[in-house]
Amino acid sequence: MTVLLVDDQEKILEATEKLVHWDSLGVDIVYTANSAAAAKELLAEKPVDIMLTDIEMPQEDGISLQKWLVENYPYVYCIFLTSHADFSYAQEALKNRAFDYIIQPASIPDIEDAIRRCIKALKVRTDILRKGDQYDELTEQADFPEDRKPDSTRWGKWMIRGDYTLVRNQIVNLLRLAERDGYLSTGYRQQIIHGILEALSVACYERKKDLSELFSDSFTYEEMLHSYHSDTELLKAVDDCLHALTADKAEGGGQEDSPMTAEERVREVIRFLEDNMDRMVSRREAAQYVFLNEDYFSRIFRKETGLGYKEYLLKTKMDYAEKLLANTSMPVTLIASKVGYENFTNFSQMFRKMTGMTPSDYRKNQGNV
Repeated sequence: MTVLLVDDQEKILEATEKLVHWDSLGVDIVYTANSAAAAKELLAEKPVDIMLTDIEMPQEDGISLQKWLVENYPYVYCIFLTSHADFSYAQEALKNRAFDYIIQPASIPDIEDAIRRCIKALKVRTDILRKGDQYDELTEQADFPEDRKPDSTRWGKWMIRGDYTLVRNQIVNLLRLAERDGYLSTGYRQQIIHGILEALSVACYERKKDLSELFSDSFTYEEMLHSYHSDTELLKAVDDCLHALTADKAEGGGQEDSPMTAEERVREVIRFLEDNMDRMVSRREAAQYVFLNEDYFSRIFRKETGLGYKEYLLKTKMDYAEKLLANTSMPVTLIASKVGYENFTNFSQMFRKMTGMTPSDYRKNQGNV
C-alpha cells in the first residue's frame, strides 16, 4: 500500500510522515509533495493508492488537485487533512468523491482511523477487480451482441438515484433476450454478476460504505459470485443485493438525490422497445418499466418524441420492417414476426397503411427481389 502526502508546509509533512504508524496500517511506502504540481509529477511516475492533501496551497489548491486526480487517476482515493473548517470546502470535496475530510488539528489515531477505513475500502475494490479479471478470462469467448453487454456504469447511476427496480428490470430483459437469441450461458450470467458488483461498488463508494456491508452470513459475497447456474438463482442474488442497498437508503432516511428526468425515462423506454422489437409492448408495460402512471407516461412520451406511444411504436416497427425488406432476402412472413406480428395479414395491412405499398411491392421498388 502506497500513500502520498501533499502539503506546502514542510513541518506538517515531516510530522505526519513521522508520527503516523504506517507499518501497523500496512503502508509500505510514503511519498511527500509540497505542491499540487509536485504531486502531479509524482503521480505520473509512481503508483499511489491513497493521497492525503491539504486544501489551501499556493498556485493550485487541494480541491483543484482532487478534481484533476478524479479525471486522471480515478482509482486513487483522496483524504483531506486541512485546518480550514469551511463547509463549502467540505461540500466540494465530498461532491468530488473524497473519501474523508479531516479538520486539523486532528489526533494521530483519528488520522490513522481514516487511513485504515480507506485501506479496507481499497482491499474490497481490489478483490472485485481481481474477480473481474477472472470473469474476463471466463467470458472472453462469449459471443453476444455488443449492445447487450451489461452496463455497470448506467446501473451504478440508477442505484445512486434509488432506481433499484429499473436495474432489476433491465437484467430480466437482458436474460430474456439472451435466451431468445440463443447466447444465454454461464459466461453471460457471469458478465451480469460482474456488472452488478461494479455498480454496487460505485453506489457504496458514493455513500462512504464498504461493499462488504451488503453481505452477511445468510448471503455471502462468494455466493453472489457463484450465482450463475440459473436465471432464478441470479435474480435472487440481485434481489438480495438491491434489498440490502434499499434498506441502507431507508435507514439513512435519504431520498433520491437526482430522480430520473422525463427525458431519461422516455429514452429508457425507447431502448426497451428496440430490444423487444419482436413483440408488442403495451403502453401499460412500457409505463411500468419506468415506474410511471400510464396517463402521465403518455403525456411525457408525446412531449419528448412528438408522437403518441402507439403511433411511435408502429412507426418504429414499420421503419425496421422497411430496412429488412430493402437490405435482406428474409421472407416477408419472418419479417412480420421480427417486428412482433403473429398474423401476417395484419402486418401486411398495417405496412400498406403506413407506406402505401404492400411489403412485396416495397421490396420490388427498392430493387431487392
